[in-house]
Amino acid sequence: TARFTTRGLVRAGMPPAAEADRETLARRLFLDVTGLPPTPDELDAFLADRAPDAYERLVDRVLTMEPYRTRLAERLATPWLDLARYADTSGIHMDAGRQIWPYRDWVLEAFRSNMPFDRFTVEQLAGDLLPDPTIEQLIASGFHRNHVTSDEGGAIADEYLLEYAVDRVETTGAVWLGLTGGCAL
Repeated sequence: TARFTTRGLVRAGMPPAAEADRETLARRLFLDVTGLPPTPDELDAFLADRAPDAYERLVDRVLTMEPYRTRLAERLATPWLDLARYADTSGIHMDAGRQIWPYRDWVLEAFRSNMPFDRFTVEQLAGDLLPDPTIEQLIASGFHRNHVTSDEGGAIADEYLLEYAVDRVETTGAVWLGLTGGCAL
């Protein structure tokens, strides 16, 4: 795809720019991630490092610097929390608050610590079923509690249990399989 695109750009009189020098790469990285240029010491240290993986290590370091690591985690976690149906309220009937924020904090910490996706998945789908689960793994399984709930006095409890189960199945399928399964229920 890159070759195809490059050929088209060259034919249109827009050849790709020359490869950026190391100083420019470092400046772009810092500006993109932090909004600030590197300090003279940071730039000098990078330019003095001639190891083949110097830029890769610089990227890792910048992405894990605070407060940028937390901001990046928040930016990455937000779409996930949307997919997981996270909300601070129940969603219906006076939209009462609920205590699901520990799940949100778990997701943020998972992104902040760069948790592997397989572990991220297992802990959310079955954290409470793991042998000797930690408090964090129990909290992670809160994924299954992120559905609209009703505290309405006239609600039929069994009816809502079915609705909650259907919502969990639909959401799990949509999030991890990329498929809608509502028609199968």
